[in-house]
Amino acid sequence: MGKRLVTAQKPFTMIVGALRQGSDPSRGPAGNPDVAISTFTRQSFPEVPGRGPYCTYPGIKGTTTRTGLLSNPAGSPQTATGTITVNLTPAIDGATTIHLGEYILTSDVEFLVDPLSGANTAASLTTAINNLDGYSAVPAGAVVTVTGPVGVLGNEADFRAGGVSPYLFVFSPDTGAMSGAEPVIGPPTIT
Repeated sequence: MGKRLVTAQKPFTMIVGALRQGSDPSRGPAGNPDVAISTFTRQSFPEVPGRGPYCTYPGIKGTTTRTGLLSNPAGSPQTATGTITVNLTPAIDGATTIHLGEYILTSDVEFLVDPLSGANTAASLTTAINNLDGYSAVPAGAVVTVTGPVGVLGNEADFRAGGVSPYLFVFSPDTGAMSGAEPVIGPPTIT
């Protein structure tokens, strides 16, 4: 995990000669097989270390260059979203943290934990999140709906609890990052 900024290079198309079977010119037209693949279009997405939000990208430590093709199924940029549900657990044993990208919110410092009310804790957490650049939140009882960054990093920015009592908060998705942001890095186009 570390700060990373994903950049996108222009897509490029390669001409690929892939035949369905071997060719035999001595057999005339029957010896010239069909072309299976004629082009391959992809982009490179190099990461710039030390810039951007703290992100998780499973299986990769440090920086890398991913390949694929920028995809935006919704047609316009979409923000990442997730929910945090406050458990009605009155026993908080010490400082508990909420990690949102490069931000870390600490209980009883940036937000207050009310051991008798999950809704009050959610309201306090919502206020703290709304004070962060690039994030917003809306409470509904003990559930906080969080909206984060757009694009590739929106689906990779940290979204988890830590500290002494992380069980106080239930995250959805529970993968350590929010989901639903677009554009995304999709597969290359093969024709």
